[in-house]
Amino acid sequence: MKRILEEFWYGNVTPSARCFVRGTKYDEACRMLCRNEEKLMALLAAEEREIFQKYQDCQREMNQISECETFIQGFQLGARFMLEVLTDDNRIFTEI
Repeated sequence: MKRILEEFWYGNVTPSARCFVRGTKYDEACRMLCRNEEKLMALLAAEEREIFQKYQDCQREMNQISECETFIQGFQLGARFMLEVLTDDNRIFTEI
């Protein structure tokens, strides 16, 4: 098995690429969102649909920024855990 950093370098580690499981609460919410979006789009005039699509584009961009930041913070937290585990010199007891 290749090392994780090598896999990451070659683009084989993509944490944002994932699928959701059908039949889950997420799937149900996604289907409901799509149904409601279709109903809303049918009610809107052309200019209103364009404005709504721009709104959706902005919402997607904000979600992407937020997910990226959350990923970075989670990665940093994990690294801090590992750093503490590997460098903790404030032990009360020593190994025998």
